[in-house]
Amino acid sequence: MNQLATTETRPLSVRQQIDNLKPEFAKTLPAHIQPDAFVRTVQTALQLNPDLQQANPRSLFASCMKAAADGLIIDGREAALIVRNVKIKDGGQERWEKHATYQPMVQGLMKLARNSGEIVSIIAHVVYENDTFSYVLGDDERIEHAPAPFTTERGKPVAAYAIVKLKDGSAIREVMRASEILNIGSQGTNGYQYDPAKGKNFAEWWRKTLIRRITKYIPRSSDAIGRFASAAEQIDSDYEFEGEAEVQQPEPVKKRGAAAAALKDITPAPADEPANDTRDPQDPGPTSPSDYDAETGEVADPERQAGDDI
Repeated sequence: MNQLATTETRPLSVRQQIDNLKPEFAKTLPAHIQPDAFVRTVQTALQLNPDLQQANPRSLFASCMKAAADGLIIDGREAALIVRNVKIKDGGQERWEKHATYQPMVQGLMKLARNSGEIVSIIAHVVYENDTFSYVLGDDERIEHAPAPFTTERGKPVAAYAIVKLKDGSAIREVMRASEILNIGSQGTNGYQYDPAKGKNFAEWWRKTLIRRITKYIPRSSDAIGRFASAAEQIDSDYEFEGEAEVQQPEPVKKRGAAAAALKDITPAPADEPANDTRDPQDPGPTSPSDYDAETGEVADPERQAGDDI
């Protein structure tokens, strides 16, 4: 009986708590995303990256809620969960703590833009030194970009740009030189990812920078546009601009009812917790840990070469 009582009162694991929070995700997710599918992708992320189960549980819950609110699946393609060491100032004391962070990916941002109803198209590309590129300002702004011929190496990346075409016929363009992008990247917690010599998927980070920059000029005329803008703003969490390096003790996530009760009992699961296969058979995601980058939360595409402009 004592053994049974101990089993019954044992705190639920992070994976079990995430499953119990499915009704709360359902309240936040857009209608076209089923809560079961959303939870399965979170469970797969926990399976691939055990460090997420050791992260501050409130940060994990909040990150999942942010992704749900933006309407992005945490599958390493639309969005990802990554773990960062955060310095916490609590009552004059400093300590390091692992926090889960929600990170939108280019594919997810593109999806939100297409679903907005206001954005006709959005593109973002990296320009290489052997490409043909022309950027004209003035009354007749335009960008012309022709990649180098297949028989020629494209060379080093020199710039990136983004173009958004809106339903009213207008277009917004943004161009940044490599030095400007690297300067922004150097202020972030993942600065090396922007470096073509170190970041194997640097083009993803360059494109996200341009999409984030251009988002500032898009009118927020609908809730759908708001989702896109909100997701793009999450990119800012990657940076530690001057005066923002110190992190104060985070406020508790304010949720009533089932969410608050479930969150209260979340405890980090043991590292050797058995991982059940909860992947969606229609989209199994990475087949092995080698397909998954724990530092970026990104699922590798075996058909894509490192550094490609995806």
